[in-house]
Amino acid sequence: MNQDAKQIVSAALREALPGDAVARALEKIRFNEQGRLIVIAAGKAAWEMARAACEKLGERIDAGCVITKYDHAKGELPPLRIFEAGHPVPDENSYSATAHALSLVEGLSEKDSVLFLLSGGGSALFEKPLVPADEMADITKQLLSCGADITEITPCASASAP
Repeated sequence: MNQDAKQIVSAALREALPGDAVARALEKIRFNEQGRLIVIAAGKAAWEMARAACEKLGERIDAGCVITKYDHAKGELPPLRIFEAGHPVPDENSYSATAHALSLVEGLSEKDSVLFLLSGGGSALFEKPLVPADEMADITKQLLSCGADITEITPCASASAP
């Protein structure tokens, strides 16, 4: 029975891997062939999810970007631009990466598609705050230092999301 339990847990973990989940989901999605395809991935698993999208969609992707935590990118993913930024406290790289992502989706037509891949950490990494950046960082640090959990911090971050 112990071996059976290990096999079940191992299979469940493989099924939950971000890249594998994206690859399976993309098998069911059809994008308009006449429009552009933009891929934007944000979160701690953004690079893995974007890698799977690049493998599955190949040259069909026209542009995009990956916004992930420092030291989570594992190389280039042409044609996507890779950004590493602050997590759990957003930083200037978070804001400039988000600005770049938002610029990619300006002027799209109804024929164009955006594949937006979001994982945990996205609320810190994909940020366009309505308060000054230093104030946003201070608020986040205060919440973290008093033991606030993600459900307490995220509503504050979500209120400032683009």
